[in-house]
Amino acid sequence: MRQSQTFDPALHQAGSPAAEGGCSHHAGGSDADCAGEAVVSFEDSDGQWQSGCRTALEELVERGDIEPLGQGA
Repeated sequence: MRQSQTFDPALHQAGSPAAEGGCSHHAGGSDADCAGEAVVSFEDSDGQWQSGCRTALEELVERGDIEPLGQGA
């Protein structure tokens, strides 16, 4: 499982949708299931930090891609 934590804009590239508090997992909120505001920061398969809304968090945890918040080391 990849690392995750409560959303932290400092982990993301300045000026990016993720740094602005958007959901990069759903491509900046264009997905109909996107809840919009980021609640989680997580590393993708390339080791880059991405952001996710509450829906993305649920999807990623359910698939086993990231640990539930508060479960990491």
